[in-house]
Amino acid sequence: MVEREIAERLGVSRIPVREALFSLERRGFVKANNRKGREVVGLSKREISENYSIRELIEGYALSEKSLEQDRKIKATLRQMVEQMEKFAHKKDLESYRNLNSKFHHAIAQGLNNKKLYKIYSEAAKSTHWFQNLTLYVPRMEESIQEHKLLLKAYEDQDLLKIRSLMKNHYSQAVDFLTKKLPVGQNDSGNRLRSGISKKRKEKK
Repeated sequence: MVEREIAERLGVSRIPVREALFSLERRGFVKANNRKGREVVGLSKREISENYSIRELIEGYALSEKSLEQDRKIKATLRQMVEQMEKFAHKKDLESYRNLNSKFHHAIAQGLNNKKLYKIYSEAAKSTHWFQNLTLYVPRMEESIQEHKLLLKAYEDQDLLKIRSLMKNHYSQAVDFLTKKLPVGQNDSGNRLRSGISKKRKEKK
């Protein structure tokens, strides 16, 4: 992805193209290469699993800590979000549900007030954010709501083992879906997820 070539093809100046590429790079979707351009970042099965594991571990730890502290503020925030997500689910408003679902999980990670851990979490979240379009769909919303409610219940009960177990299951279903349904390579040195997604897009066209 060469800035000059994209600008010429779109008939625009290089400034907005540069800004767009920088934005994609910050979000982890593209990276610089040795040819003075950028390339789309591909993810292997292992990378998908590791990114979701980071989210699971940090959120499980954060929610457990806040549970022990009996933090009423985060409890009220999360409950309000779940109630709103439930309304979106009933309306089948998938886009609003996805956005609020993302905020829900970020709120848990931010609850620790640990900037270094949250930075690690954010990087992992950037790499998995796009997958919500595949793993979170209309029939899945009701199941997702129930999982969030169970997490809140475990939080109120200060059941730390339950919190960790529920968080693991919550993310495991996403990893299982992606590794089974998407044409990812058989190992880390094989085909990348990027090529599989491109193939699906071509088939849809």
